[in-house]
Amino acid sequence: MLTDILNIYYSAMLMNDSLCVAENRIIGDTIMWKILDQKNNKGFTVIELLVTIGIIAALSGIGVVSISKVRSAKNQTMCINNLRSISQGLQMYYNDYMAFPDDGYPDDGDDTYPLSTELANYIHDKSTFICPEDNDTTSTGSYASYDPYYVARKGSYDSNELALGCPRHRGAKNSTSAFSTGSTEITSVGTVLANGQEIPPDGTTAERKITAVNDKLEFDDGSTVTVTNASGGSYGCFLVQSVRLADGTLYSIVRVQDNGTIDVQVTSGSKFEVVTPSAIVGVRGTEFTVATNSNGAKVGYQTVVSLTTGIVVVTDRETGNVSTLKTGGTTSKTTGNVPFHSHSHTHGKGVKHTHDHPSQNQAHHGKAKKGDDDGSSE
Repeated sequence: MLTDILNIYYSAMLMNDSLCVAENRIIGDTIMWKILDQKNNKGFTVIELLVTIGIIAALSGIGVVSISKVRSAKNQTMCINNLRSISQGLQMYYNDYMAFPDDGYPDDGDDTYPLSTELANYIHDKSTFICPEDNDTTSTGSYASYDPYYVARKGSYDSNELALGCPRHRGAKNSTSAFSTGSTEITSVGTVLANGQEIPPDGTTAERKITAVNDKLEFDDGSTVTVTNASGGSYGCFLVQSVRLADGTLYSIVRVQDNGTIDVQVTSGSKFEVVTPSAIVGVRGTEFTVATNSNGAKVGYQTVVSLTTGIVVVTDRETGNVSTLKTGGTTSKTTGNVPFHSHSHTHGKGVKHTHDHPSQNQAHHGKAKKGDDDGSSE
């Protein structure tokens, strides 16, 4: 009997020990789980935080770049469409007046009207004359984003002459340009220095201009333009554009205004033009000088081109006559010695516009789209 009691007691003790062990195991496991849980939920480490921020920044950067590229491509497409519309407007203007609108605005004080005014009868939406990448309030306010990069032409010695351009695209590393063949091309922009300082491709009039004797423009190919004579500070030599054509040729254009002389040295193989009030001087690798002067009110501007080496093609801007100067042959050419007459016509909204033209050309005597006061006077 006593033995049975002892066995029962002993069994109870063993059961109690087993329960204690089980309880201890449960408690121990719970504590361990809490410790592990606390360890696993302590938050980001500094390294993890930096890595996370870096990943977010990288993804954001990719997104910004993608959006920027899309916006840039869209703006360039809009600019191309603007140039095509303006080119069509220029052709319609020429069909009516047998001459293109004056160029030079706002660099040349003799051209007082922007293209948006000149072509008002043909292009009614003035936003066409604003490049979406143009941030200059002066040019956008005048609807004249493209005017400094426009060259009025009459006749041609080549089939790939720039008529209108815009060097603002893809970080000002590309130019959208309309050529005389009617095509629109995208070309890379060449670097140009003015007295050692790089000129912004879409720079202001002051930034694109040299005026004083010994001032110099230096181009990507080594070509140079140096002012050798300037009259009373009114003379100006302006960069129009310097771009790479599809075949890699550097095509540079400068415009001169008022009385003065420039010495031009063009690297062989490059294409270069000097636009004066009365002539367009085109070359590929040569040396020459261009002198302009007002030459009195009765005969208008005169341009004298003197060749040193190479070949120069001189186009009279009023008559379209083309002369070729070359070493061993004729080396000098004067254009612009023709009496002027005045002619006026009315643009949209009643804006009256007056031009002076050589009498032999009889330019602008086409039928105006609007207005009945068109006429001429000697």
